[in-house]
Amino acid sequence: MNKLEKETSPYLLEHKKNPVDWYAWNSNSLKKAKKEGKPILLSIGYSACHWCHVMARESFENKEIATLMNKYFVNIKVDREERPDLDAIYQNALQVFGEQGGWPLTMFLTPNLEPFWGGTYFPPKEKFGRPAFPTVLKTINNVFNNEKNKIQKSINLIKKGITESTSNISGAINKNLFDQVSLSLINLIDKTNGGIKGAPKFPNVPIFENILRFSIEKDKHSKNNLMINSGIYQTLEKMCNGGIYDHVGGGFSRYSTDEKWLVPHFEKMLYDNAQLIELLIYGYQIFREPTFKNRIFETINWVLREMKTKDGGLASAIDADSEGEEGKYYVWEKKEIDTILGNSSELFCKTYNIKKEGNWESKNILHLENKRNIKEIETDKKLLNILFEIRKKRIPPNLDDKILVDSNTLMINALTNAGWVFNQKKWINEAENIYSFLEKNLFKNCELYHCWKNFKVKTFATLDDFANLLRSSITLFEKTGKKKYLNNSINFSKKILNDFKDKKNGSFYINSNKTTDIFTKLKSIYDNATPSGISILIQSLSKLFYLTGNENFYNEAESALESVHGNIEKNFFSSASLLNSYDILNNGILIIFIRSEKNDFLLNKIKKICLPNMIYQEITDLKELDKTHPAFGKKIKENKNTIFICKNQSCSLPITTFDEFAKIINNKNG
Repeated sequence: MNKLEKETSPYLLEHKKNPVDWYAWNSNSLKKAKKEGKPILLSIGYSACHWCHVMARESFENKEIATLMNKYFVNIKVDREERPDLDAIYQNALQVFGEQGGWPLTMFLTPNLEPFWGGTYFPPKEKFGRPAFPTVLKTINNVFNNEKNKIQKSINLIKKGITESTSNISGAINKNLFDQVSLSLINLIDKTNGGIKGAPKFPNVPIFENILRFSIEKDKHSKNNLMINSGIYQTLEKMCNGGIYDHVGGGFSRYSTDEKWLVPHFEKMLYDNAQLIELLIYGYQIFREPTFKNRIFETINWVLREMKTKDGGLASAIDADSEGEEGKYYVWEKKEIDTILGNSSELFCKTYNIKKEGNWESKNILHLENKRNIKEIETDKKLLNILFEIRKKRIPPNLDDKILVDSNTLMINALTNAGWVFNQKKWINEAENIYSFLEKNLFKNCELYHCWKNFKVKTFATLDDFANLLRSSITLFEKTGKKKYLNNSINFSKKILNDFKDKKNGSFYINSNKTTDIFTKLKSIYDNATPSGISILIQSLSKLFYLTGNENFYNEAESALESVHGNIEKNFFSSASLLNSYDILNNGILIIFIRSEKNDFLLNKIKKICLPNMIYQEITDLKELDKTHPAFGKKIKENKNTIFICKNQSCSLPITTFDEFAKIINNKNG
C-alpha cells in the first residue's frame, strides 16, 4: 500500500495515488528492505521535472508495471530537493557507468543501500534507444536473485568509481591556473548566441562569472577589450531576449533545449533566478544595458509576487507542465494576441516574433531578436502587462512551495545585493524577512535543517545550506551594518568547521556528521546547478578574514582551496566557483565607507562600478573597528563622507571624491 499520503513534499504527494507501493526514504522503509531481503528501487525526481511526470504517467500509473515493481522491489520515492545528498551520491554512482545523470533518476540498490545498476527515464516500451521498463524490472530481479557475484562485482566497481571521482587532490592554486582555466572557458563560449557552444544551453552562472572576472582584470592592462570579445555580453543579451526568459511574467526557465535560447525547459527554479540576478547586476554595471536592469527588476518582482509563500519563505520551483502539457501556460497563438492587443498587435508580434504558424509546436514563445532601448521597453511593458492579466486566467503550473535553505539564501544574497546597488531598500527588507523566517523555522534544537513544509522540518542541513546561509549573513552585514549578522556568520563558520570538515584529510563533506542514512560520504568539490558548497564556504571565510582581520579565516579558506587543487585541473568546467573564490581570497578589496553626511553622491557612483572582489563595510566612526584593523586610527577628511580602500592589510589615504577612488581602485583591483 502506498505510504506517501502523509508526506509534505509536493513531488511525493503527486505519487500518493499511484498503484505502486511507494515508501518515503526513512528508517522504516530501509528496515523493510533489509527484513525482506529485497532490492530497493529508488526513484528520485522533483516536482518541476517534465520527464518525471512523463515516467509517472507511463509507468507508475500503469497497474501492470506497478504489479512488477511491488512484487520484486521495495519502492522508495525521493524528492531530490528534500535530499540533495542522496541525489548527489546516486548520480555519481550512475556516472560510474558512463551514463549522463538526470531526472528521473532510477537506481537499484541492495538492502544495504549499495547501488548496483541504474538509469534515468525508462519508457514502458522500448524506444529512444532505451529498454522497456518492464524488461528492466524483470532483468534486475533475475540478476539480483540468481547472480550474486555479478551484483557484488557491480557494487565494487561503483564504490571504486565514486571514490576515485570524488576524492580530493591537493596542491597549491596559483594565478597561472586561474588564467589557464578562464581562457579555456572562454574558448567554450558561443560568440554568436552566447552560452556554452551547442545545445542544450544552461545558464552556467559560475562559468560566466569567472570569464567576467578574468576579463575585467585583463582589460585593465591591455587594449584587447576581452570583455566584449569573450562572449559574455552576447550571453547575457541572448538570455535576456530569448524564450528562456518569461517576457510576460518575469523570471528565467531552467535551460534552453536549443542553441539560440528560444525553447526553454519551462520549469522555473528559485536557485537559477537568484544566480542570474547577481550575474545581471555585474552585467549592468559593466555594459549599462537597460535590458539587463529591466530583467533584474522584473525577475525580483516575479519572485516576490509568485514565489513568496504565505508563511514568509520562498518556494523552490514552478512546474514546467500545466494541464498535463509542458509550457502550455506560457505559449500563445497569434490570433489570441491579435484579439487581445487589437491595433497594437501587428507591431508587437513583429517585435516578439509571433507568427501564425507558431515558432514551437504550432504555438509561439515570445522572444526578441534585437535589443530594446529604454523608451521601447516602457512601451512593451504596457502591452506585456495586458497579456499578463489575460494569462492569469489560465490554469497555472503547480508551485512547489517547500522552503529550502540553500535556495532561499541564494535569493537572500541576490535581493540584498540588488537592493543595495539599485537603492531599493524594500528588497533588502524582504531579504531580512526571509532570513528571519529561516532563523525561526529551520533551526530546531540548535540544529539547522535543509527543508521546511507545513511546519515540519526534514533532513539535516547540507554543506550547501550552511555555506549559503553563512554567505548571506555576511552580505546582510555588509549592506545593513547590523552586527547580529556578523555574529551569526562567525558562529556558522565554527559550526561548519566542526561538523563538515574532514579533519584528517582536509576539505569538506556534503553531509554533516549527524547524517547516518547514507552508504558513503561525498566531498564537496564541483559545481552543479549551483556553486559548490566548498566554493561558497571559501568565499565566505575570505570575506570574514577581510572584515575581522582574523587570520584563522584566511588559513581555513586557503587550506580548503589547496585540498581541491588537483580536482580543478581534472575537471575545470565544473570548478569555476572554486576559482572565483580563489580570486576573492587573494584579491579581495575592503571598502570602508565612513558616513559623515547624508549625501550619497560618492557611494552611488561607486555602486555603478563592477567590483566582484569587493567587501563593503559602512560605519560612522573608525573606532568601531578592531584595534588590529589596518584602518583603525585613521582620520576622516574635512567631515565629509570618506572612503578607505584596504588590501593586503594596508589601507589607502582618506578618499572623498570619485576620481580619487577610481584612480586607486584601477591600480588595486585584483
